[in-house]
Amino acid sequence: MEMMDDFSVNEVDIERSKTVFSKYYEYLPYKRQNRESVLSVLYSRETGTSSTYSHRPLKTQWSSSTRKNQYFYMRSLCAAKFGSSTQPLLYPITNVSESTIEADERLRPRQFEYHPSDSSLMAVGTLDGEVIVLNHETGNVVSCVFPFTSLNSILGLCWLKKQPSKLLVGSDNGSLRLYDINSVQTKVEDSCCNSTVIFDDFEQLTSVHVNSTDERCLTSGYFKKVAIYDISTGQCLHLFTDMHREPINVAKYSNHSPHLFVTSSFDRDVKMWDSRQKPVQPCYSVTSSRGNVMVLFSPDDLYLLVSAVDNEVKQLLSVDGRLHTDFGIVSTGSSYNYTRSYYMNGRDYIISGSSEEPMIRVCCAHTGRRLRDISLEDSGRGSSMFVQSLRSDPFRQFHMAILAAYAQSTSKYEIIKINLLSSSQSAEEHQGGLDIAHSKGG
Repeated sequence: MEMMDDFSVNEVDIERSKTVFSKYYEYLPYKRQNRESVLSVLYSRETGTSSTYSHRPLKTQWSSSTRKNQYFYMRSLCAAKFGSSTQPLLYPITNVSESTIEADERLRPRQFEYHPSDSSLMAVGTLDGEVIVLNHETGNVVSCVFPFTSLNSILGLCWLKKQPSKLLVGSDNGSLRLYDINSVQTKVEDSCCNSTVIFDDFEQLTSVHVNSTDERCLTSGYFKKVAIYDISTGQCLHLFTDMHREPINVAKYSNHSPHLFVTSSFDRDVKMWDSRQKPVQPCYSVTSSRGNVMVLFSPDDLYLLVSAVDNEVKQLLSVDGRLHTDFGIVSTGSSYNYTRSYYMNGRDYIISGSSEEPMIRVCCAHTGRRLRDISLEDSGRGSSMFVQSLRSDPFRQFHMAILAAYAQSTSKYEIIKINLLSSSQSAEEHQGGLDIAHSKGG
């Protein structure tokens, strides 16, 4: 580029622009600076050379110990695929086909969770009170739980870790039940007998979570209460009141300690608690500038990822709540732009989306730098898609799924899978591929 806005561009301008870009954005994942082909990375892995065209050992940029690291070549392959994917692949997965669902009915998802140990399974809770276990690779229904009461939206889903066939399900009318997907019936008249454990109701439930030992579960909702239940009996062991000044939208257990949990509230506070102590005072409290939508631990429990209204996303040290990273996502000015964020690729990256923006941001969790913005639009319907919820795929690098709401419909929800390592040009491989756009900045 020699001219921009009728001004000449010199070498100093170019170098300054590179410096600014590298400060705020990542060109490729995992600090890779140059695009490589997949074949080049595979050749380097087998020969220990820097590229297909050079037989010199890799000595300069990466040390021998780094190259021997099991993650080095996996990350290099991800960077190579990411660099060659100009437009990520998006496609819906909730057009399910199975005899348990009538052909003229369409799944209306409201919540979903990947299975923790089976890479092909996903639980989907619907606006009609159903819980469908999908093989999200094939689109087939594996198991189905029909409504056990009047139609109520499923808002809480959590798989047990040590008993991976069991799924905790909470609905907006306060019903909370534990199911074994290997033994549920598929007939509506038998559905009342499907649950292995029936819990005491929790009024206006919005969130459920199971601790690391599968012995306790945690619920929160539109009230200033948090309840801890015994998983095996369904009995409420503790009911904590007035932990916050406003509703507690999300409460999450630590991934490794069965006693530590964190709460986030619209009163702007995030609080860490220890269930072995009386909840008179939290371990610590951190305040956001806007109401908190959600919080969760990083997979190794070193950090907390806090998402507040209108794109306020921060990473805190879990030990004391100190700020580690402010991701600097620009706000829209709307108090109804509810933002949700999750970790991806372990805790290497974070993905963030909001309820009034057709956009997903991908940021490096270590530096806060933006890797990619994904703009969501379905050209077939001529409508943008807003992000109601999202999750990263725990088994596949740079894969995720979102619960999308269409801008021109108040009731149209769909689960869309996103593959950042494959181009939308291969969308014909997937029925109903969607058009998207991406950019480097927000």
